[in-house]
Amino acid sequence: MIEINSKSLVEELQNLIRIPSRNPPGEEKNLALYLEKRLKDLGLDKELIAEPYENRPQVVARLKGSLGKPKLIINGHMDTVPEGDVNRWSFKPFEGVIKDDKVYGRGASDIKGGIASTLIALDYLLEKDIKLKGDLILQFVIGEETGEPGTKDLLLNKKLVGDYGIVLEPTSLKVANAIKGLAWFHIKFIGKPCHASCPEYGINAIFKALSFCNKIESYSLKLKERKHKLLNNPKVSVTMIRGGVKENMIPESCLVSLDRRIIPNESLESVKREIEEILEGMKREDKDLVYECWIKGNYEPAEIPEDAEIASVMRKNVELVTKERQLPFGLPAATDMRNFVNDAKIPAVTFGPGNLREAHSIDEYVEVKQLVNASKVLILTIKDLLS
Repeated sequence: MIEINSKSLVEELQNLIRIPSRNPPGEEKNLALYLEKRLKDLGLDKELIAEPYENRPQVVARLKGSLGKPKLIINGHMDTVPEGDVNRWSFKPFEGVIKDDKVYGRGASDIKGGIASTLIALDYLLEKDIKLKGDLILQFVIGEETGEPGTKDLLLNKKLVGDYGIVLEPTSLKVANAIKGLAWFHIKFIGKPCHASCPEYGINAIFKALSFCNKIESYSLKLKERKHKLLNNPKVSVTMIRGGVKENMIPESCLVSLDRRIIPNESLESVKREIEEILEGMKREDKDLVYECWIKGNYEPAEIPEDAEIASVMRKNVELVTKERQLPFGLPAATDMRNFVNDAKIPAVTFGPGNLREAHSIDEYVEVKQLVNASKVLILTIKDLLS
């Protein structure tokens, strides 16, 4: 029975797409100012928060209920990945072009579509004068794409906490009660440069790196033996390799980067130990092996029980809206849900319009139907939990 104005919803998303908020370099400010004004015009209590980074404000707003409890937080990150080579796009990435009932543009799926659906859901609640007992809290945060502490700062340092959380991400309207974590490992192999005409006088850092990559391939096969009910197995991938100075020089160094996806019954410490064991095993076999290893960024995995109230209520509402049966779901990507569940101990799910495979892609898009249905699910969930 909920009627959503799809034209207004699409226009809202176009407004968001037309404000670039790429990270890097971390240019969320203009989008934050737009959202602050949008929420001010609706009459909500709102504020810009200049932490953790002064020039990258975060936006927090509150729709107050008569009792002030329980509290539901809807969290969405304002930053997007860069657009890449614009010449490979069929449409300009910051125009929000509509074609075949899809909205195209950087961030359409990840996650400006989710933010637009949330704003239109809020419009509906206010227009229909739906009374709430509990508080609805909106958090529009910085830095999710690069693992920065935007959400964590609001929850822990600013104490902007609640009883439930919804973290907006492209899940194709599935309700994720489990997410994978990730860690980015960087390993620099140190060689000894010399003239390429007499390589026996040097130590080739690229050869050391290639030996390591072969070990990682074997390690990847072992990871397939580990299983999680919703997330399947952990994964590791070699994602970058850089080495060498010149064609006729034995390379003095070579940098290898790994993307390691982590399931909830693993820990960052155990994963780090496994990578170090591979390296130390190589070192015992090769007296010339010298390396440096560090982690550039990490996102912890997170999970709540399948029958947690927030998960059960949202699955029920997705079924009502889409007429499709919903089962517990695990998202293979990492999200700020980890900050709710692990850091603030708030039961939370990851949910939103858009398909994960469209995120970060050329010609990124989201279907208008999913935007509309996401708004409906959010409205129903807010009413169930807060009214």
